[in-house]
Amino acid sequence: MDATMPLLPFLRFLVKSSAAALFALAGSATLLGAQPKGAPGPVGGNVSGGGFFQSRSDLKDSPGSFSVSRGFIRFGGDYRWDFRNAIGISFGAGVTEYDFNNATGLSGGDPWERIEEYRISLPARFTIGETGQGVFIPSIRWQAESDADLADGQSYGAIAGVAWRLNDGLTLGPGLGVMSRLSGGARVFPILIIDWAMTDRLSLTTGRGLAASQGPGLGLTYQLDQDWSLGLAARYEEMEFRLDDQGVAPGGIGRDRVIPVVISAEWAPNPGMRLSGFAGVELGGTLSLRDEDERLLEQSDYDPAPIIGGSFTFRF
Repeated sequence: MDATMPLLPFLRFLVKSSAAALFALAGSATLLGAQPKGAPGPVGGNVSGGGFFQSRSDLKDSPGSFSVSRGFIRFGGDYRWDFRNAIGISFGAGVTEYDFNNATGLSGGDPWERIEEYRISLPARFTIGETGQGVFIPSIRWQAESDADLADGQSYGAIAGVAWRLNDGLTLGPGLGVMSRLSGGARVFPILIIDWAMTDRLSLTTGRGLAASQGPGLGLTYQLDQDWSLGLAARYEEMEFRLDDQGVAPGGIGRDRVIPVVISAEWAPNPGMRLSGFAGVELGGTLSLRDEDERLLEQSDYDPAPIIGGSFTFRF
């Protein structure tokens, strides 16, 4: 039996008791960034999360349409030797609700509905010489329809990268993400680690997005004043999950791939609090359905769809 499995009942309770509140909250989480210099230490904790709603989108290659709502919450803690060296642990849980309208062409019905996600990760960052910074984030996650066996939706992987401070305003370097697939093999994606203060107010950074995000992304931020900023961000998202035994593909695999592009307004009145709201559009979306033997049954692109939501981060 997997040693992490006893944690899943607790995480499942966590998401069911917390998800409803997420859609009223707003912030963004930094995937590869360091802790803010005003944060306490050497031991610190954090809670972050968010939610969004994707309005109805028509399937391009099949009849029907669908909408999506999502909520996610994450709790974590870390030990910091200093502002460049730390190790931590993070527990996350989320729910994604799909609402399919009419009979779709994805095997002639509603292919899936409520998807649950649970995640454990061990983020670490460390110095390399005088100007280098490394990051390593191994993780294990479970993504499955609510009535499916969570163990059948288990995947694992890691994100790693190294960046160097080239000057006072620019830190740059390569990274790589690897995540196993439920359908076999692994998904490998490159990452550009960048922290570039283009001007006193304008910056370009890696990894700004929802706490639930998977995949690489970039964000452009304009600092209006000490507390408020505006942002433009884009990232690649991919969700893969195990289906239950009652649908059109019993025990099969669903996948949703999309590129959200959003503008955001963020309020950060102190180093331990960040709240934001965002709106934008999801582009290049694709839904696919595989059977339990991992054979592709149906696949369809879908039209661009507006999204709106928010996220939050509290550090203590």
